[in-house]
Amino acid sequence: MGFSSRKSFKAGPFRVTASKSGLSYSAGTKGARVTRRTDGRVQTTLSVPGTGFRHTATSSSTPQPTGEAPAPTGWQRRPGFWYFLVVLLSAGMFSAVPFAHAAARLQRKDLLVRAGCYAGAAVVFGVLSSLTPKDPKGNAVGAVGNVLSGITVLFAIAVIVTACYQLVPLRREVFGPAAGADRPPHPAAADPVVAARLAARARRDEARALAQNDPVLARDLHIGRPDLSREYDDGGLIDLNHAPAGAIAAACSIEPALAESIVAARRELGSFSSLDEVFVFARIEDGTAALIREYAILLAK
Repeated sequence: MGFSSRKSFKAGPFRVTASKSGLSYSAGTKGARVTRRTDGRVQTTLSVPGTGFRHTATSSSTPQPTGEAPAPTGWQRRPGFWYFLVVLLSAGMFSAVPFAHAAARLQRKDLLVRAGCYAGAAVVFGVLSSLTPKDPKGNAVGAVGNVLSGITVLFAIAVIVTACYQLVPLRREVFGPAAGADRPPHPAAADPVVAARLAARARRDEARALAQNDPVLARDLHIGRPDLSREYDDGGLIDLNHAPAGAIAAACSIEPALAESIVAARRELGSFSSLDEVFVFARIEDGTAALIREYAILLAK
């Protein structure tokens, strides 16, 4: 005879059940509930309390024809989306997991601190749940039970919203800006020279995303500043808000006089807020503007 175990955790409308066959998740209220079963199928149950009416629908997976490549899934189009699923499906209890993963990938101590904070929140969450008086079915009982249950739900919602808000830019930083929106393969990518240029372009995209999500880190890494000593490879970006004229001319392959006009316009404005502003105030023609746009980045002063 084999052994089996089953553990269920409930917080408000969310329930996570762990069994020998895997994890299942469900969310909903009395009369309506959506469940993701351990076999991957999604089950929707609708009922009218007190009437006996009940309707259940279960999704089924359609096998791919033999020899046909499977269609790209949402996981393939959006790498890192599991960050949000962990937070949502665990009702915030496992919010520390994606932050710990990001800390390991990016080697950042501040993310370890965040992971520790969310782990502490999970402990508080468990304490609140254990202190709540419950009946044999796991429902809160009494005035104290209702109050503690309400606090637990509100706490879980706060953790979920905060974690998801912080994970939006973090996911892009960990998995790159092309998550879900990759550039199409270049027809000449097999050529080593072309491949090197495409790799540099990918590095520029990555560095731009990093600068957008974490401007302070971008400044520390000297993104867009080839005139400064640095170790991070940004693919050849040039910061038009800070770099000197000589570095701008070299990075964008433009005449020194044109780079000087960009610096003069920057000095007049204080800083550029958009590349279009650069092109207008420095009187840059369309052909040159396209070349500059490929390498330019604007970091705030």
